[in-house]
Amino acid sequence: MNELSTSTVHGNLSPIGAGFNLVNTMIGSGILALPYALKEAGFYFGIFIMVLSSLLIYIALNVLVYGGRRVGMYRFEAVSEAAMGRTGYHLLSFALAVNSIGSCISYLIIIGDTTSSVAQHVFGPNIYTSRQATILYTAIGFTMPLLFFRTLEPLVKPSVLSTLCLPFIVAIVALRGPTYHTTPEPVPKPVLGSSALPAIGVIAFAYSCTQTSYQSYQTLRQKTLAGWKTASAFASSLAVVIYLAFSIISYQSFGLDTQPNLLNNFDNSDQLANVARVLLAFSLTLTYPMQFYPIRDLFGQVLGLSPQSSSREARIKFNLFALGMFASTLVVALAVEDLGFVFKLIGTAAASLLVFGLPGIIYLRLVSPYFTSKLAGESSPLLDSNSIDMDEDAKHISEPSTTIMSCFLLVLGAVVFIVGTWTSIQEFVFNYIHK
Repeated sequence: MNELSTSTVHGNLSPIGAGFNLVNTMIGSGILALPYALKEAGFYFGIFIMVLSSLLIYIALNVLVYGGRRVGMYRFEAVSEAAMGRTGYHLLSFALAVNSIGSCISYLIIIGDTTSSVAQHVFGPNIYTSRQATILYTAIGFTMPLLFFRTLEPLVKPSVLSTLCLPFIVAIVALRGPTYHTTPEPVPKPVLGSSALPAIGVIAFAYSCTQTSYQSYQTLRQKTLAGWKTASAFASSLAVVIYLAFSIISYQSFGLDTQPNLLNNFDNSDQLANVARVLLAFSLTLTYPMQFYPIRDLFGQVLGLSPQSSSREARIKFNLFALGMFASTLVVALAVEDLGFVFKLIGTAAASLLVFGLPGIIYLRLVSPYFTSKLAGESSPLLDSNSIDMDEDAKHISEPSTTIMSCFLLVLGAVVFIVGTWTSIQEFVFNYIHK
């Protein structure tokens, strides 16, 4: 493995700059599902989980970098493999695949919901403005042509434009939402909801940024643990403030009627809400390739296909494969209308591993003084990194508290993954049967 060490990658960001990058990775379309997660988890338990998740993502970001520094590797898949062998690599690949494919499907569902609302307001409800029709128009007409470049490079500027839409969407929701609560009765605020574990998965999905933790770490001007802890603390603190403010304001507006796609709670005739819908559909159309390309290339590599091939026949095969992958996400999006189920499944089956389980076990296997001597071996060459001052690192790693929290991350990840995923599937099947 030719992995990058701290001495080969140069960054120029301060800890706060790197923290802003982490926040940008975290705060995406998943923020629109947080009021729904608050409803599903229970108002007060949901707030508790959002605050706890902020603390846990801070710990997860730090223990990942602790593990990366220990083995001198700064790619998630390489560090996972160092900790657990090929099992770690496959676990991470599974989590990334579910996260990417699920996100692609959720984007198409949201695009269909939002564009159909606007189309029906303008042209009236008919077969051409139905949810399925608008998904087909937008997906085939706008998203599909973006999926056949060799790399993401041509999409960098559209991606920036897509990201700039989100603050306007959130601002419109925060501005218009309170006007919908017109009754004098207070909004019900149950302590515990009916779907707490899957809701934890949705919240974890909103906080998910561990997959870019090593790239963000390497952007630091001074790659120290103290600097990284400042960056991760800033990111997790800012995210929880934004998430709590947005979720509480939105939940106060719609209460137990809060939808998985919050924009569905607004009237079709609400002009500002329609602006938000158009911006969201535009943003997700451009965001879809960001989730599609990594998994396209990963699966293509497994099949021996590459977008970089010089052979015309090979490129045609690769493009046909990419078209098939796109078609599969499109078919699922057309068939599945329950966006809440998709969010829960992504959260429980993928974010539970990316945010909780894998960071926990990486620290325990590679860094913890209570486990590494037995599991990895003190003399293992992986634990030998000439570029890292291990004694200096030890001063910034608090023990035994970091080991205890890593154990908690591992257990929580396993519980949410196993029980939460099973509960999400059960709920979906039950609702489908009794529809």
